[in-house]
Amino acid sequence: MLRFVVILALLVLCAPRCGAQDFVAPAQAGPAAAPLALLDRALPSPAAGVALSGSSTRWFALPELTTRALALGASWHGARAALGLSQTGDPELGWSALGLALGGANRRCGGALRAVARRDLHPGPEPGPLGGGAGLEAGAGAWAEAGAGVTLWASAPQVWLRGAAPPLPRGLEIGATLRMSEGGLWLLRRASARDADARAGHEAGLSVGLGPLSAWARACDGPLRGGIGLAARARVVEATAEVSSHPVLGETVSLAISVPARSETPRDPPPPAP
Repeated sequence: MLRFVVILALLVLCAPRCGAQDFVAPAQAGPAAAPLALLDRALPSPAAGVALSGSSTRWFALPELTTRALALGASWHGARAALGLSQTGDPELGWSALGLALGGANRRCGGALRAVARRDLHPGPEPGPLGGGAGLEAGAGAWAEAGAGVTLWASAPQVWLRGAAPPLPRGLEIGATLRMSEGGLWLLRRASARDADARAGHEAGLSVGLGPLSAWARACDGPLRGGIGLAARARVVEATAEVSSHPVLGETVSLAISVPARSETPRDPPPPAP
């Protein structure tokens, strides 16, 4: 129990440099097809259809600090939506979350709004304006194709907060991805959510693909750390895994199983012949 409390305290202290928590899933940076990614970053995928994904993340090799999440995504013409549930930790020191994201996307651009309601599972939570241990956050994200295989995006998942503070404060993230025939590259910058004058975090990543398999690696600063991921697809099911390390907090392992959206949105029809 003491180890859990110490790790959780370190997690909060390192929050501006860590990833998300409630709806995290192993994925490359930027827009992704899994509905968990839409709930996490508000970046809707151009892929259309019904999607389902579930993930389990063990933070810093600590069994008591494990996040389990399940999300359902759907589309109607250009509209995108996702609904998800997650639980982190044990019934005494953990919390549960309900997430909703609504937006739209096509093959050139997309954007969405996200909201997460969170409730501490402690039997005696701290009082607050939304009730004991309850908190609410809302934010938005958007992306656009810039041409030549480059996608630009921005995600601000916590524009508005009310009630209990989130476990991980998150600032504005801006990034760019360059898609190539067998992989891609990405760069992103994460602003500090605590202090506008604090040093921002940066990330660089590389991905490679071969048929139904793809792999990626990422490196982050502040402090220097990295991670590697792997995705494999068989018929309609995709399995993903990522292992990342932190010089202070240790190793985090994330696994996910998804049934991604079935296809990309259709391309615009060619203009009629003169």
